[in-house]
Amino acid sequence: MVEDTIEQLRHLVVERLDVNLTLADIAPDTPLLSGGLGLDSMAIIELVSLTEQSFGVEFGEDELNIDTFATVRALATVVETLRARETQAAAG
Repeated sequence: MVEDTIEQLRHLVVERLDVNLTLADIAPDTPLLSGGLGLDSMAIIELVSLTEQSFGVEFGEDELNIDTFATVRALATVVETLRARETQAAAG
């Protein structure tokens, strides 16, 4: 499931963020920030909003940190955790 989320996030970055990147530029473990894609703070804010809209999740303060946005894989893992948490809350 994380692999599907990684692919969706890669497409989100390429197609919806105002960055000049292609899918080939974004490997699952490429850093999103410095030393990798070099996304700036405005792009990260936009990515948070797009991710929340696209996946129906809401980032809390605990998730808004450098580790969450280290790589696409790290972000996908957090998204999957949030989705599971929200599914459990809805069922409980």
